[in-house]
Amino acid sequence: MNVILITADTLRADHMGCYGYWRDTSPALDALAGEGVLFENFIGQCAHTLPSFTSMMTGLTPFQTGAVATLHCVPNTPSGKLDDETPTLAEMLAHQGVRTTAVDNLMAFACHPSWFVRGFGEYINPNPESFVTRLVAGRMNEVLAPVIERQAEPFFLWAHYWDPHRPYNQPEEYLAPFEDDPNERVQTAPDGTQYVPAWGTMEGLDTSRWRRGTQTDNDTVQGARAMINAYDGEILYLDRHLEVMFEQLRAQGLWDDTCIIFTADHGETMADHLTHFCHVEALDACTRVPLIIKPAKGMDLAPRVTRQFATHTDLAPTILDVLGAEAEGPMEGTSLLPVMRGEPGLRDHVVSTGMYLLDREDVWQSMEVSTRREQWRLVARGPLGQDYPRHGLELSQLWTVVAELYEDEPAMQLFDKTNDPDELVDVAGEHPDVVEELKDDLQPAMESPYWYQGT
Repeated sequence: MNVILITADTLRADHMGCYGYWRDTSPALDALAGEGVLFENFIGQCAHTLPSFTSMMTGLTPFQTGAVATLHCVPNTPSGKLDDETPTLAEMLAHQGVRTTAVDNLMAFACHPSWFVRGFGEYINPNPESFVTRLVAGRMNEVLAPVIERQAEPFFLWAHYWDPHRPYNQPEEYLAPFEDDPNERVQTAPDGTQYVPAWGTMEGLDTSRWRRGTQTDNDTVQGARAMINAYDGEILYLDRHLEVMFEQLRAQGLWDDTCIIFTADHGETMADHLTHFCHVEALDACTRVPLIIKPAKGMDLAPRVTRQFATHTDLAPTILDVLGAEAEGPMEGTSLLPVMRGEPGLRDHVVSTGMYLLDREDVWQSMEVSTRREQWRLVARGPLGQDYPRHGLELSQLWTVVAELYEDEPAMQLFDKTNDPDELVDVAGEHPDVVEELKDDLQPAMESPYWYQGT
């Protein structure tokens, strides 16, 4: 039996057909979901890249590994690295006789996170000639196809696609494939705010600017609706190339013997929250991502949709379980195979982290954390005040702008998912008892050395 882990970058679940989106962005993935188990409530560990992938590969949370920041532009960082003694998924599989291959380029981040290489017999960077986010699905498939051809079973293959991450650099025919779609399904939030689900408020869609500062957009499209069209076009572009990969697996006779796991590291705000077309906020726009698991034939699992909570830390123990391998260190996550069989899940909430900064002791710390339950989302933020450390933020103009946006945000926000599914209306003042109850979910994160306590 084999496992292929396919990760998309920056993919919101609610922009896919199988998760209820009205645009036909993901036909191949929708079909994959029809053959497997779709997790409705897969909530990521983090609103950005490096911590989420670290949790996938270790089964540990960002507050356990210390990887709470995405240091794509920070060389020689003194913190935020995985301990060399923490085993990774690929290391454990390799030790137990599974062939391990990765087609990924996270090592090209300026901080060079070496733990993503550990344990892989082959680690292939599909675009060493350009920055990581510029990798497109067409190029990825060119590199991936011969890799699949030479696999020897049993194998574990990780394929990291960057679509639909910005820049929107897909072929022109995918820049606006839904441009003529007039179907803006305007709804009204409990406070009277008008919005389009999964898109944003009407005000945000009309202005397409952050509440303060300048829209930092170097893409070929301008304006919120055009960017949403391009984002959806990148999903469709990715989906078409995943279909090609699926056909190759069928042609090679690998489809039935291979468990395919499809997920994403994080989502993306559109025009719906504080930071438009960015991913740092610990809200569903950035943390609710797809998880589809197509079982191998020998796993004898029927297709289903589950509402049980799951998160990135559950992927490593699940993959070990599928391949009959043992964990070689402690893991926060648990195997999802019982849930896939229809048994009750072990989670009633998921804790995610968001924005971060470098404290005065040169330790990267989270300054935003949230807990997601069935009805509620509670967000807590570290106290910025007027004298928070800015030296780490100065490494990126984007981080500086985002931190300034956070200065006026409340320390606690509560969202009622039942009546406000897009998390637009803060009801913390109306439900102080719920706030107090949910604070317990956040205590392990806020008691860790990787939580910003203020100055």
